Amino acid sequence: MYKNILTAFDGSEGSQKALNNSIVLAKALKAKLTAIWVGGFRPYYHETVAEIDEENKAIDSFSAKLKKEIKEISGQVGYPIEYVHLQGNPAKIIVEFAEKNSFDLIVIGSGGHSGLWGNDLGHVTDKVSEKAKCNVLIVRK
Repeated sequence: MYKNILTAFDGSEGSQKALNNSIVLAKALKAKLTAIWVGGFRPYYHETVAEIDEENKAIDSFSAKLKKEIKEISGQVGYPIEYVHLQGNPAKIIVEFAEKNSFDLIVIGSGGHSGLWGNDLGHVTDKVSEKAKCNVLIVRK
């Protein structure tokens, strides 16, 4: 059934639940599991070079924190989880990465950080479910 599962993970409660569900699926199906964080989009205009450096350090630090968390979870559950960090528009990058790397399932949490669309689905979740060519499992809080 599913051989290659991609999970959107940003450390939030919704992404934790998505990761937990994807671990259960991956173990049961003996599928490859990858957690992706698409974050750290840098604005085009900065005040100073120091501001850019600060932004880069914060992005790198947060990514390292997520990578460490994924490694710890992987050890606790006894199942390998790959971690990928990319930058850009989260929904677009998740969909493109899934297609390019032949993922057959995307697991994503329902809660978003934006209240623009509503609290049922986050903006990224809504766009991923709309644009993905593979199946998408939306995990509710």
